[in-house]
Amino acid sequence: MMTDSNLDLNNIDLFKRKLYGKFYDFLYFLGKCFLREHRGYVVAGMAEIFGLIYHIFFLFYYKSLNILPMYYFNMFSVTCFCVCIFLLGQFKNVNIVFFITVFEVVIHQILADYFLGSMIGSHFLILILVVFPYLVEKEHFHVGIPTSVFCILVFFACEIVFSRTRPIYILSRNTITTIRYINIIASITVVFTLIVIFKLIISYIEYNLEHLNQKNRALLENILPKKVISNLQETGRTDPELFHNVSVMFTDIVNFTTLSMDLPPEVLISELNDIFTKFDSIMDKYNCVRIKTIGDAYLAVCGLPEPDPNHTRNIVHAALECRDYLAERNRTAAHKWTIRLGVNDGDVVAGIVGVKKYIYDVFGDAVNVASRMESNSEEMKICVSRAVYDQVKSDFHYVSRQEKEIKGKGMMEIFFIEKNAQ
Repeated sequence: MMTDSNLDLNNIDLFKRKLYGKFYDFLYFLGKCFLREHRGYVVAGMAEIFGLIYHIFFLFYYKSLNILPMYYFNMFSVTCFCVCIFLLGQFKNVNIVFFITVFEVVIHQILADYFLGSMIGSHFLILILVVFPYLVEKEHFHVGIPTSVFCILVFFACEIVFSRTRPIYILSRNTITTIRYINIIASITVVFTLIVIFKLIISYIEYNLEHLNQKNRALLENILPKKVISNLQETGRTDPELFHNVSVMFTDIVNFTTLSMDLPPEVLISELNDIFTKFDSIMDKYNCVRIKTIGDAYLAVCGLPEPDPNHTRNIVHAALECRDYLAERNRTAAHKWTIRLGVNDGDVVAGIVGVKKYIYDVFGDAVNVASRMESNSEEMKICVSRAVYDQVKSDFHYVSRQEKEIKGKGMMEIFFIEKNAQ
């Protein structure tokens, strides 16, 4: 079921708004009505108003021609349509209104052909009833096929029977032509209205599909790189890839478990959201990609899925800015947090993990070493491996540390990055 949240007119394409203006807004509103749960009520209301106007006109026209049987039946018809409009307004009962309308239209057109002859073309209006059941909700479709078959049979019966019989009233050629043109105009008006309704429905569906697609893509871009999203949309799958020359950054909040125990859950989540949102914007600034967060840990890379010749420099700049942002934030924030950061370069494998809940993750020795750099770092320090140092040693100030035993790697030379060399 569509909800009003899907119908925000402020999101309509600007070109269409300029092209159609307020008229487009009105048409869009009608399209909304036709696709929502009460569209049967709207369609029935339009049909009853049209029928009322049509029969009021012929009420006076037949009176002027002194065709009393049709005049009296039009009085009955006007009464039927007024009752139908009342039932719609008070009870919104589409089913009763539909059957009353079918009964009236069929009997009316049969009588018109009987008294005035088939040349006036009244029975062609019966064909309009063939399509009306399919404009309402799907729960009414079960009456659509029987009604359509019945109306088609009545139409051909009128065409065959009354084309061979002499009408009760003999009208002049001009009168027959006038009534015939009125019926043609009425039929064209109804058909044109139906075309507009279908156009509104199609436009409404297209807009909502496009709007939904944009929302889905925006959601996917929060968890998957754009290249991976494109692969999934085009082929329905994406294969794991080996990426060379990738920089990996880990951050972790110092004493997070202890500090978080004293905070209400909503405050804790708000704090992490504030910090990680800023980290995300910093990553975007330096062409880096946030892979995931695990509790208070933050993992980002640079150099995938698109290669970046400046991957090491970019991720070190991002790490420095993340550290400096948090230091500046702590000057005024009620809750103060400090982090450790670790950066490493190397080859990684990246791909989607899971079937129902996609997670884009990275694996490999370079990722493990970056994690070890973070765990061997210190409060508000950025610890980097020799691979990182060799790539950008002229761009930053470093402090060399003693070789350390790195789990799974043995003794490794590591460095602290202090600031930019400039």
